[in-house]
Amino acid sequence: MAIRRDWFKRQVEILAQALGSALGLKQKGETQASIAALEGALQSAFGVSGKLALGLSLQDFISLACRGEEPSAELLAALSRLFSQWAALLEAQGRSSEASAARSRAQVLLEMASQMRLE
Repeated sequence: MAIRRDWFKRQVEILAQALGSALGLKQKGETQASIAALEGALQSAFGVSGKLALGLSLQDFISLACRGEEPSAELLAALSRLFSQWAALLEAQGRSSEASAARSRAQVLLEMASQMRLE
């Protein structure tokens, strides 16, 4: 169980670092670099490309990203923040359909994380 908890904690750290980098880049007006930072975090943390992260069903994405393990509430919340920020960046680039998919995922992930915390 400790290995699983450590693994999830490390993935949350990767996502948090990427969000910090992405926000810094966004403030500098570097939208594309900010998007690349978030997509790179998905690749680094889970071995999943941005395109695949949006193309799979949410349940398939979670299963693939978490290697079939039940995700922690903290990981789901971190993914929600990543998808939310990613949606805003995609929208700024006029990529509305991708932004909508990312925004939808962010909301569902946040609801899942909230539900897990209540249990």
